[in-house]
Amino acid sequence: MYNNGTRGTYRDLALSQIFPSGWEILNERLNDLPGTNTLHYDYKDIRDDRVYTYFNLRPNANKTFRVALNATYSGRYYLPGVNVEAMYDHTIHARESGKWVEVLRED
Repeated sequence: MYNNGTRGTYRDLALSQIFPSGWEILNERLNDLPGTNTLHYDYKDIRDDRVYTYFNLRPNANKTFRVALNATYSGRYYLPGVNVEAMYDHTIHARESGKWVEVLRED
């Protein structure tokens, strides 16, 4: 997400990421995963099939959040869209549409 700075700091943003049922979310708090950094968010709620990330975003700044996944089965899956919005100001929001993805088995 990117903040162009026209409305100051975006506060109390909630990022919602939902994953297909055949994918396992690897919890960064339970596993030592490279590339995960807790300094970029205030709180992360990891569920069975989704991750909610809460953070602020300063003007002219951007943030990228990575989620480590394990595809337990090969196949074609629909990856739902990603949504971020300010929890107390619904005029601040961004969405990316979902898409079909193919998981191939590694031999």
